[in-house]
Amino acid sequence: MPHRPITRVLACVLVLVLATAQGARAAEESAAFNVSFGGIRAGVLAFRGEDGGGSYTVHGSARASGLLGALFDAEIDTVAQGRVSGNAYSPRMAREVTAKPDDRRERRYDFTAAGVPQITNTPARDPRPGDAPAARQAGTVDTTTAAYAILRDRPAALACDLDLAVFDGRKRHRIVFDRMAADGLTCTGTYSRVAGFSAEEMSEQRDWPLTLTYARLPDGTLRVERLSFPTSFGTARVTRR
Repeated sequence: MPHRPITRVLACVLVLVLATAQGARAAEESAAFNVSFGGIRAGVLAFRGEDGGGSYTVHGSARASGLLGALFDAEIDTVAQGRVSGNAYSPRMAREVTAKPDDRRERRYDFTAAGVPQITNTPARDPRPGDAPAARQAGTVDTTTAAYAILRDRPAALACDLDLAVFDGRKRHRIVFDRMAADGLTCTGTYSRVAGFSAEEMSEQRDWPLTLTYARLPDGTLRVERLSFPTSFGTARVTRR
């Protein structure tokens, strides 16, 4: 379904810990968002972040709520670390833990010096036919880093200027924001399926529109108030609480 890849990226939003940078005071940031599909409450995302001296470390959480909480009793906790320069992110490691009452699964990404992700799943699982091979994903970012890059506060000069190649351990996605409206507070972009999808999925639809709505803070920084995109269940909205 169209919403699943994007939802996976968003489900890995973050709660940031201490940056590893030396010689500079890290900037701190935190936020929480409500998630809904077609007007129906689905979950809560939260993050608290720091980066400084060109490094970032981010932890996050996602909790299902409302009708989705009744159907999908799970909690997702994530962490990612890496280097950042402007809107360019180079992760070093990331970990995603999905916990259900009777099941716990962990996925870990370790990135080589060349930016190639090495994936470890616990418990181990065999690749599925058609999965995008990790060895060919140099230059991608993990889903936690992607969510942080999208939802964090940005200086006006860096807002609406983001191009992310995202690898979730099986599939490669691309998320681009590059068109700012005349009001300076509405940014549009595109989510695209790239690799690891079935022929049926690729023929069904490859691209979906994305919209970011900002608020301008007193110092001119732009803060994401809402991210929205269409899904088979109606418009999805990620709205700041």
